[in-house]
Amino acid sequence: MKKEKENISKTKKLDVSRLNNLMNVGNKILKILYILLIFLLVYLGIILLKEFNILSIILKIISVISPLFIGFIIAWLLNPLVNRLTNKGLNRTVSVILLYALLIIILYLFTLIVLPALANQIKDIVGTIPTILSDLKSWVEGIFDKISDMSLENLDTTKTHFFDAIEKIGTNLQTNLPQTALNIISSLVSGVGKILLSFIVGFYILFNFNEVSDGFVKLLPKKWRKDANMLLSQVSTMTYDYVKGTLVISLILMIISFIGFAIIGLKAPLLIAMFCAITNLIPYIGPYMGAAVAGLVGFSQSNVIGILTLVFILIVQTLEGNFLTPLFMSKKMNLHPVTILISLLIFGYFFGIIGMVIATPLTALLKIVFNFLDQKFKFFEYTKD
Repeated sequence: MKKEKENISKTKKLDVSRLNNLMNVGNKILKILYILLIFLLVYLGIILLKEFNILSIILKIISVISPLFIGFIIAWLLNPLVNRLTNKGLNRTVSVILLYALLIIILYLFTLIVLPALANQIKDIVGTIPTILSDLKSWVEGIFDKISDMSLENLDTTKTHFFDAIEKIGTNLQTNLPQTALNIISSLVSGVGKILLSFIVGFYILFNFNEVSDGFVKLLPKKWRKDANMLLSQVSTMTYDYVKGTLVISLILMIISFIGFAIIGLKAPLLIAMFCAITNLIPYIGPYMGAAVAGLVGFSQSNVIGILTLVFILIVQTLEGNFLTPLFMSKKMNLHPVTILISLLIFGYFFGIIGMVIATPLTALLKIVFNFLDQKFKFFEYTKD
């Protein structure tokens, strides 16, 4: 009897442990489903905004108040630098004036030196497009010939459609690339007044940045202000660390890439270096996008330049991954790779390459807000683990 009781108690213990394991697995599955549900709701929300034309109305409102928004961002970016100077004993007014003077000089030099060089290099790239397409056709034709030799299928029709698509892309690039560059420049010129107003707004906000940011919080009811300050502090810290690290890394990569491409002899080194620096902001696929464009331009010149370009990009990416990112990005996004890929697909589908660039930081911000609300209201108790 005693042995039977012992066996029964053991089986009960085993059943309880198994039940606990099943409950843990079930909780994890529910959490994953909750996260997927949130992504689905965001996706449906964006579709509804586009379907009922609400997004265009919101964008128009944002366009009207954009000087205030841009000015606040400028002040937010410069405020830590101003605080450092004031901590060293410099007057805040003098610190703001010095930083703004430095910023204006940098923008003036960029307009005077970089923009004309970019315009000339766009012309060079447009001139190389026929050569790039010819090389691409030859390469693709060789692949089709090898596949045809290995199989009994006739791939002539597929090959013709593929070449037609390549020619269409080439024609669009030759037609649209200069026009797109002109549109960007004309938009900048037409928006000079708005840009100047943004800098003026940022200049005045920067004098009393803490008071202005506190003023926004005071618009909320008193019982929400403490929580709002905590949430804004978390969001501001994460965003500033990300923006600062991203800007520094992108600038270093652009300078190194420009010098390397110029030494190799790659056409339009500044333009391609800027493209590689921008696409590098897109996780996982961004570096390959930049390498593909640089490699195509390089191989259109010669095989040696193409190989050297790809080897150089590999070295730069190794430097960025092992040294620059750990050095300047002290705080990572703490996002699962699957989450990042889903956000890239969603934002890329609706907003193109710009959406892919901003997908990771926006998703990280949404995660911070979600965790904060979960801790506050115990929705899912996801942050307990």
